[in-house]
Amino acid sequence: MTGRVTAYAQQVYTGAIVCGKLHRLACERHLHDLERQSTAEFPYYWDEHAARDILDFAESLTLSEGTQPRPLHLMDCQAFDLGCTFGWKKTANGCRRFRRRYKSIARQQGKTMENGVIAAYIMAFSGYRNGKLFTVATKKRQSRLAWEEAKNFIEADEELLEYFRIQDYKSLITANHT
Repeated sequence: MTGRVTAYAQQVYTGAIVCGKLHRLACERHLHDLERQSTAEFPYYWDEHAARDILDFAESLTLSEGTQPRPLHLMDCQAFDLGCTFGWKKTANGCRRFRRRYKSIARQQGKTMENGVIAAYIMAFSGYRNGKLFTVATKKRQSRLAWEEAKNFIEADEELLEYFRIQDYKSLITANHT
């Protein structure tokens, strides 16, 4: 069975989904890396379960903006980006292959929402102690939006709220058990 991330990469590779050059190259890299995973010259492996975990977590969140709260549904390209970030692991220690990511797309395409998902996931559910997310922007207000997005996801779900302590006056979200 092919997972959601790999299925999307295959569709981009075959031309069924049209996208930009760099995104297409990322999809091709994913497919190429699957063929050579866990070999001596390529010390990484694809963990479908880890990729599915972040996607399942993301799609369990609630978008609270707008007229009514609604469940978050990732677009396939967002699922690919999140899945690749968390699904590739180092053979030597099982840690993530990618620890940094840079995403440059037009306004209103979900960058801040993705950072909110990643922040909440890393803080409490990724297995890292004291996980941190840094967001860079041209203005402090713009960079705080990612923090606010994570806060909104947490506050929209009573069960999720039990995992975190939010200190708005400090711009701090702390995961209670990590």
